[in-house]
Order: sequence, then C-alpha cells, then structure tokens
Amino acid sequence: MPLKPLEQFVCDSCGHVINEVAEGWIEWINDFDSDRFSSYGFKIVHHSLFSPRGRGGCYHYSNHSGRSDLHLKNIMDMGHLLSFLDEGPIHDPEYSGPRAKDIREFVDIVRRLTIPYYEEARLYWRRAQADGFFSGCGHVAIYQPDTLKLLIDTYGDESPGF
Repeated sequence: MPLKPLEQFVCDSCGHVINEVAEGWIEWINDFDSDRFSSYGFKIVHHSLFSPRGRGGCYHYSNHSGRSDLHLKNIMDMGHLLSFLDEGPIHDPEYSGPRAKDIREFVDIVRRLTIPYYEEARLYWRRAQADGFFSGCGHVAIYQPDTLKLLIDTYGDESPGF
C-alpha cells in the first residue's frame, strides 16, 4: 500500500508505517562535549503510545544522556527545521555555524519531512540506482515529486519491507 506523502512515514526503528503525523516522533542526540553544541542522529520513530513494540519500544536513544526529541508535527514546521542550520541573529549574532553535525544526514531528514513522495521513494532508491533509473537526471531533478512518484510507480509493486 503506498504511503500518503507528508502524512505517513516509515519508522527508523521497527520499519512499520507511522500511519499519521500525530503518531510520529523525532529524536536526535545533542553533543555537548565538542567545542560547539551540535545535533546528529536524527530518527523518525513511532510515538511511544503508537509503537507496535509496546510503550516506548521504537525509541533509539532512550538511555542516551544527550537525547532530544519532539513530536513529529512540531518538527515539520520549517522554522524549527531551519534552526538546526542557523538559529538566527537574535540567538546566534555572530553565526557560529550549523547546529546539525552532519549536513547530509540532516538534509535527508528534511527531505523526508518536506518533499512529497521522498519518504516512500527512498525505499526503492538502491534498486532504481542499480537499474540506471536516474541516468540523465540532474542533481535537483531526482528529488522532484514527479520523478519520485515515477520511481514509486516503477518499483512500488516490489515490497519495500513494511
């Protein structure tokens, strides 16, 4: 069954579908030990009340001292997402750099939360790449919703594993 773009997500812990944004949670690690406060390890998971593993069963970082989390519906706000790249001149007047430790990892989470069809298309990414699906696609075109929808239509009949 196809995912509803920007409404359903795949849990990074159990691999099952998060049926709606209200059932999702995002967690990450804040690193206070480095020279500068940074965040990494972004995971989309079931909120504890909706985990198929039982209460709290899908959280990755339950016992990590630097764990931070937020309801999925709150992190989907662009203002919140962008604060990981720049907290703005009021909170960081001299701009000390992005809070996201790994920009590629962070951009992937942003794509999952903001680009229609990306969440499902990424499940078929390796197969599409191996088949040459992206040949001739520009660096932006592969992330366009039309391309992602075509990728899903092409490979979606093969089970993604959820």
